[in-house]
Amino acid sequence: MAMPQRYRRGTRHSAACACCALAFLALGAGQSQQPPTQPPADLQRPPAIRSGAELVRVDVNVINSKGLPVTSLTADDFEVREDGVPQAIQSFQFVAVNGHPDEGDDVSLPIRSRDHASAEAARDDVRVFLIFWDEYHINRMRSAMIAKEHLTRFVRRAFGPKDLVAFMDPLTPTEAIRFTRDRLALAETVRTLRGRSGVYVPARSVLEEAHMYSREGVERLRSQVTLTALKAAAAHLGALRQGRKSIIFISEGMRGLGRDEPLMIEDLIRTANDSNTAIYAINPLGLTIGRNPRFDMLQALSDNTGGESFATNDFERAMQRVVEQSSAFYLLGYAPAQRALDGKFHRIRVRVKQPGLEVRARAGYWAPTLRDMKRAEEQAAKTLPPAIADALADLLPATSRHTVDLWAGVSAGASGRPVVQLVWTPRRPAAGEPAIDVAGATAVATADAGTAFDGAVGAAGVSFEAAPGPLEITLDARNAAGDIVDRQVREIAIPDPARLWISSPAVIPTSTPLELRAARKEPGTVPTAAREFSGDERLLIRFGVSGADAPTVTARLLNNHGDSLTSLPVSRAHGGYELDIPLRSIARGDFLIGIQANAGSERADAYVPLRILR
Repeated sequence: MAMPQRYRRGTRHSAACACCALAFLALGAGQSQQPPTQPPADLQRPPAIRSGAELVRVDVNVINSKGLPVTSLTADDFEVREDGVPQAIQSFQFVAVNGHPDEGDDVSLPIRSRDHASAEAARDDVRVFLIFWDEYHINRMRSAMIAKEHLTRFVRRAFGPKDLVAFMDPLTPTEAIRFTRDRLALAETVRTLRGRSGVYVPARSVLEEAHMYSREGVERLRSQVTLTALKAAAAHLGALRQGRKSIIFISEGMRGLGRDEPLMIEDLIRTANDSNTAIYAINPLGLTIGRNPRFDMLQALSDNTGGESFATNDFERAMQRVVEQSSAFYLLGYAPAQRALDGKFHRIRVRVKQPGLEVRARAGYWAPTLRDMKRAEEQAAKTLPPAIADALADLLPATSRHTVDLWAGVSAGASGRPVVQLVWTPRRPAAGEPAIDVAGATAVATADAGTAFDGAVGAAGVSFEAAPGPLEITLDARNAAGDIVDRQVREIAIPDPARLWISSPAVIPTSTPLELRAARKEPGTVPTAAREFSGDERLLIRFGVSGADAPTVTARLLNNHGDSLTSLPVSRAHGGYELDIPLRSIARGDFLIGIQANAGSERADAYVPLRILR
């Protein structure tokens, strides 16, 4: 698996690679920022893969001349070298996985949540595939149409019931990756894919608009974004489990990287190696590509990560070989003869003694440093602040059986006392689920002092005063026959009006310029209780600040870990404050709008969770 000469370079991160890493985060924020001196922590190399305290684990594919896995080898048939030094194989196992449950297997097949997907991915008897659709480098006509046609048949037929599969493109943040076992859902995702090679408008984000005016050139920046996204994907898969994972990278190859190309490609290769992730490159141009240098790039990615690159017009057969090679492999473990926490890359070479067989395995691993190990411990101990965790809990999972969303907002009334506004919004049914008739709703709100409200909640919501302290709200949604089809219980804290506080931000979605203009003019527009939105929508978020005459008010976009991505402009409107957020500038995934008000030594915070759908 020798790396082509043009990629045999040093491994330091170049300035372009650092900019590229930032670009990927900026895509999630929809804003461009200044490059840091180092790549973000989650895009740096992950710790080396271990099997036990001392063993280095290597997953090895052995392929015969027909491209099929060889299943009859023993440990004596293998030779392992690290940095040229022979290593004694101390653990050996042959793994055969076909994607089907064994008799009596209690695996829960339908994926219920992201946590469930992570738990399933950690199993060695579950195959994990990520299909990376490089839309920046796929022609929108012939290549895209042919690839989508074959890909649709592939996702419907090739995978077993236990296989986990997800899609990703260059603009998908890792937190938005969703693994599934639903073949129909996979086929529907393929239907939405498109090729955008040479297509620059309309832009999918503010950063894409900025690409048009960059001195570096739009193609160079697009290639950087693709490589950084691919690197982040490999690191993300490495965090799911130690075992083998496969990325099916569909691309015609990046261009415009210039002298930084070898460094960036090798950086990606080494991240994939550390993550035990094999990259299989499929060029939708097929046999028309000739000896294109861009194909050499794809071949380097595959050859050096234990995968394979395909130049063929038989796309389905090529993709099927990815599944076959993930079905049978050997797990080798060895303790390095010379052990050091030196932070350096250690090259692994595996060969078999029988002639005529091809070996595919990762090319090496990064040894951690003491600093790496301490950082990993600190990250594992990190917990979300309660206010952020509570806000994210409002994002119901896709498998939720709730038929309505409930919003209970608190604002300052005309008398100065807090006013609670209840609004409910019907939820969109999950794919394949029938719509549930919701004709109306009733609610009861109780506090220590007694009942604050008991009655109907119409389409425009309802408002009532409440005393400071905890308030429990129970909302029953009913169908036309009066039967309860959903019940939600929510506890909120009514603030002390004498202190600095932010009223609950009201979210008003708009889909057209006409709706946007109407909402801007009307201060009494009823907010939505929904927290899932299409990327084509534009949100007005309104809130007030009480308890101070001239507070300093700021807002930021946060990821679902509570990390700040970018600042958001806050304007005055209708006696309060307003955010105007076009969602097309934000990538798909879960986010938070964090609002902060400061007045002297006092500070107040409020959070709005958002789930951006495609």
